[in-house]
Amino acid sequence: LLHRFVERGIAADRIDILPGTASPADHLHTYRRIDIALDPFPCNGTTTTCEALWMGVPVLTLPGARHSARVTASLLTQIGLTEAIARDAADYVHIAQSWATAPERLATWRSTLRQRLLDSPLGDAPAYAARIEAAYAALLAD
Repeated sequence: LLHRFVERGIAADRIDILPGTASPADHLHTYRRIDIALDPFPCNGTTTTCEALWMGVPVLTLPGARHSARVTASLLTQIGLTEAIARDAADYVHIAQSWATAPERLATWRSTLRQRLLDSPLGDAPAYAARIEAAYAALLAD
């Protein structure tokens, strides 16, 4: 993996390839080392996106045409972070570069993203349960 980055002109000393962690808590603490999470494509993260947001790390995504390539865009829309959804590959690079040179913005996100997640529809478990119950009731009524 490191070789592939180096072949594309990225210095090896700029890449950290981390080993597995001993516990879920250790895994989440790894996010302290990350300023910006770059969502994978063509298949987006889902759990990793939620983990990053929970730990205050913004996630940059490039949505694709199918569900597995649009999950992160959906999650980011729900928390009002649509500026993290790139229009194309060039926009993805532009956004990543602009964020990387804005430490104040990253610090604000670090301290606010968890609450944004909790305050969003994603963090409202009772409302979600009510919507699911209503959908089940509608299915049974048909």
